[in-house]
Amino acid sequence: MNKKNALKALIGIILSAGLLLVTPTGNVQAADFSHDSEVGADEMIADDVFLSGEYCQMNGSVDGNLIAGCQEIIVSGTVTGDVFLFAETINVENSTVINGNLFAFGANVTVDGTVDGSFASAAATVELGEHANVMRNVYFAGFQGKMDDGASVGMDLFGGANQIIINGDIVRDLTVGVNAFELRGNIGRNAKVELGTESADVSTYYSYTPGRQYFPASLPSGMRFYEGAKIGNDLTYQSTQNMDSQIEDYVGGTVVYQEIVESTETVSRTGVSRGLTQQNLVRTRVTQSFSRLITIYALGALAFWLFKKQSVEIRERGYAAPGKAFGWGFVAILVGLMGLILIPGTFILVGILLGVISLGGLLFAWYGVIGAALILVLVLFLFVVFTLSKVVAAYTFGYWLMKDVFKAKTQNRWIDLLVGVLFYVILRAIPYIGWAIGLAASLYGTGTIFMRITNVDKKKVVEKVEVE
Repeated sequence: MNKKNALKALIGIILSAGLLLVTPTGNVQAADFSHDSEVGADEMIADDVFLSGEYCQMNGSVDGNLIAGCQEIIVSGTVTGDVFLFAETINVENSTVINGNLFAFGANVTVDGTVDGSFASAAATVELGEHANVMRNVYFAGFQGKMDDGASVGMDLFGGANQIIINGDIVRDLTVGVNAFELRGNIGRNAKVELGTESADVSTYYSYTPGRQYFPASLPSGMRFYEGAKIGNDLTYQSTQNMDSQIEDYVGGTVVYQEIVESTETVSRTGVSRGLTQQNLVRTRVTQSFSRLITIYALGALAFWLFKKQSVEIRERGYAAPGKAFGWGFVAILVGLMGLILIPGTFILVGILLGVISLGGLLFAWYGVIGAALILVLVLFLFVVFTLSKVVAAYTFGYWLMKDVFKAKTQNRWIDLLVGVLFYVILRAIPYIGWAIGLAASLYGTGTIFMRITNVDKKKVVEKVEVE
């Protein structure tokens, strides 16, 4: 994907998502948290609405913004403000009217209604249905982007994906970076298409991507125009092959071919060798950010379900003593890493000694039972440091934002988690400083979990009182 075009799409999506962090500041004090997962068809709410749960529906009217974090979301009502949707499956039905902008992040996103503003999305699949009408711009990133016949975009479309299928109408310009591009619809002005240097079948590569069950079959690489396709003015395309003779009849203006010289650099990813060009790096960053958002939010939701009380206790511990959390996190990780270095060698040496003393009688118990226990402890330590700590840090940070910054009168743990995860993913995706954000989250989250398990901070208070 062209770096400039890919960054346009990526920046548009990130900035759009970032609005979630600033939009509610003026009126969140009176926001509606009472509807949980559903707004009925006969309901009219003159306020911002927050929905959360496994299955969410918004069938009524909202005079404000709609923010929802669920496993599945269906929207079929009217919203006068902006809509922010986060879910595994998102379906905006054809009866929906959104007077503001729509931001949708999930595994599969389908929009078939009317959006008076712009639409931004990151998902495995993003589809504009036959009744979809986006009045302004569309920005999306993912594996597949598709416009059905009848769908329309009032201004421009920017996309970055493995494959893009345009069967609808775009009033102004199209700018995309893809491996496979198919056009059956109408582009009013100009089109810019950069074709990657991927092989014809990338399904092997994406079979190792998290959430691969949401990815459709990959199309053969290349650019193909079919009956009904039309570009009003100029087409500029970058490719390793000249395809002027195949497409010039569909272009009203000039066809400009820019040759791409395929990179000879190869890398191995799970046994698959492929060229990794600059556009692949940009797309990988988008995919990683999306995967990180879904993973952290899903783990947090699982923790709420299985360990509701403990989740609150851990959050309160980190919220009350953030400085101690960082300190104890550093200590816990340092000790754990030293253990990873020292324990294996010591374990093997002690096993040899026991084998000599017992003539081999204790080897099974030592290497089998004790060894399995040590491996389990190692796996749990790595899981806490590299994954669970991020969930704790995001949840606590979102709680702090909603309570102390947005001044929410009532706390909703799903919204706290959603805001915190979104903020973390955006910061983590920033080049050069993202690693520092990840490290800080690991230290803070690990320290908070350590304090909750050991009660070390409470022990310090008790000891101090006894001395006095």
